Amino acid sequence: MHKHLLTVYLLLLAMVVTAAEPYSSSRIFWDSSTRTTVFTTGWYARMIELQDGRLMAACEHSGIEVAFSSDKGQTWSTPTKIATNHDNIGMRVPDLAQLHDGTIVVSYNPRPEEPYTSDRKFGIRCKRSTDNGKTWGEEIFVYDAQHTFGDGCWEPSLLELPSGELQLYFSNEGIYTQSNEQNISLCRSFDGGVTWGDPEIVSFRNGYRDGMPCPVLLKDNSQIVLTIEDNGWPGVGDFFPTTVRCPLDVNWHNYLVNGDSPNRAKTLDFAFCPNATGGAPYLRVLPWGETVMSYQSAYGRDGRLSMYVALGDAEARNFRSLQHPFKVENTQTVMWNSLCVADTGIVIAVGGVGNRIEMIKGYPVRRLQAPYAHATVDGRQTRGEGYYNPQATQVLMGIERGVRTTADICYDADSIYFTARVSDRTEHPLNNAYGDGVTLLIDAADRCSLAPLDGMHRIFLRRAGTAQLSHGNDSKKRWTTDNNLHVHLNVTEKNTYYIIEAAIPWTDLALTKAPEGASLQMNIEVQDNTIGDYYPEKEYLPDGRRDESWTWMELYLQPNPEPTGINTPIYSNPQPSSPNSLPKGAGADYFYKLNGISTPIGREMGGRSHNPSVVIVNGKKILMK
Repeated sequence: MHKHLLTVYLLLLAMVVTAAEPYSSSRIFWDSSTRTTVFTTGWYARMIELQDGRLMAACEHSGIEVAFSSDKGQTWSTPTKIATNHDNIGMRVPDLAQLHDGTIVVSYNPRPEEPYTSDRKFGIRCKRSTDNGKTWGEEIFVYDAQHTFGDGCWEPSLLELPSGELQLYFSNEGIYTQSNEQNISLCRSFDGGVTWGDPEIVSFRNGYRDGMPCPVLLKDNSQIVLTIEDNGWPGVGDFFPTTVRCPLDVNWHNYLVNGDSPNRAKTLDFAFCPNATGGAPYLRVLPWGETVMSYQSAYGRDGRLSMYVALGDAEARNFRSLQHPFKVENTQTVMWNSLCVADTGIVIAVGGVGNRIEMIKGYPVRRLQAPYAHATVDGRQTRGEGYYNPQATQVLMGIERGVRTTADICYDADSIYFTARVSDRTEHPLNNAYGDGVTLLIDAADRCSLAPLDGMHRIFLRRAGTAQLSHGNDSKKRWTTDNNLHVHLNVTEKNTYYIIEAAIPWTDLALTKAPEGASLQMNIEVQDNTIGDYYPEKEYLPDGRRDESWTWMELYLQPNPEPTGINTPIYSNPQPSSPNSLPKGAGADYFYKLNGISTPIGREMGGRSHNPSVVIVNGKKILMK
């Protein structure tokens, strides 16, 4: 009896240590093809989407310059200078906001150069435009600190509240003339930025330098949250991106976040992120509530600062999926960066790459989807053959290693179909474990495990045109090779890329039939052998770990549809607005852009298996079973 109980206990213990709650956050797919120059020369750029749909950017360059884009950032107008340097005072670090009434406000930071004189102070100013940025009013005074560099003020940032109150946060060391300390101060305007009140201190760690505030209001309007750089965390010895927060109904009235406050917290989730110290954080809120933050760090870069972006939850906590949006040489820097959230949730990273301002778009995705379709496995990606995206680009990878990869998936009663296009100029199609290729990892049993277990599968699709199948194993908790595979694989080689297309029978995944309407876990591994050795470079879906399926992305197998007879045009780019772009349970209406018109097609009510009742497949509205 005791032996039997011990056996049961050990089995239960094994279940406990080999399973975990599934990864619940979105991941950003950065699209390197959207990388564009915004300003040929400039620093400290900021960007917003205006109410008329244009993008507007501002930067410092011998003053404050602004530019506009009418095509979502593909092209930009010639910069216009709205604030000019004068009297040896540089106008620096702009921020911008469009108020509910349409007024555009640009704040900035006058910084006198040496030799300092008492009549030229470090300060905060702003300008307003009431005609969508065509003309700008006179400079408006907000605050002055002292006239020397050690006692200045810095980095203004704007936030409008639902009440119409306009807030301007900035770093302030003007009152600490006998120390190197610095606080985060707030000035308020109740007339759209025409006049401003006196500064109030909202964040201060005694003996240290809170700096570079960036405020947001959470999606549920519960809290004002600021990201700041904080150099006072014990044992860190450097700045670290940090949040400080206040309930909206308190609104900083008699409210100070000090160094010991529970309302001050580090941002990163160290279960997924390294202890990458750094500063200059920037925070934004996605339309469904998740938050996105950028900051600059020299982690892994030999002392050269680069831009990191991470996704947080709806409370602006637990930031993970840490990535470099800009692939640059190790000798280059990407500094004084920011973010813009545009359209239906596109994240635009705005980076100071050297002395120019560039942008790149990223698409937050919570889960992947496989339509019910029969693809032709010919190594060619033919538009409309059944993949989720007509161009077979549901997945975008390669931003970290520079090997751009697009991939997509569909399925039918017999097989799951997978295709990938890999841009790779270092051709090493070795027919072994070290050659170029793409591995599809499927947790067909929804194990959400910490190790390779029964029901988990790896299908290595080699550039050489062969495949290798491996399965997880409950007893060994590692991958075991299975030579009895029936994968149909076709590879097309070009000078600068190759295309893999494969049909993987459900029987190879230990299933007797297609799990129609179910959710699996999926990961992708892109393997690039650059010099033909035994050490190929590998990249996975963001935060996806090869052997831990709880970190993989959810893959929803859309049920076999029944046509409703309603014909609509094929959607051209579902990435930012399709159902896979919104978190499960977001309770948000879904929209596709059809011929430029946003069309609602369903509403997700939450939960793992609930989906919109209507989807678009191959250009037709389809009623789900």
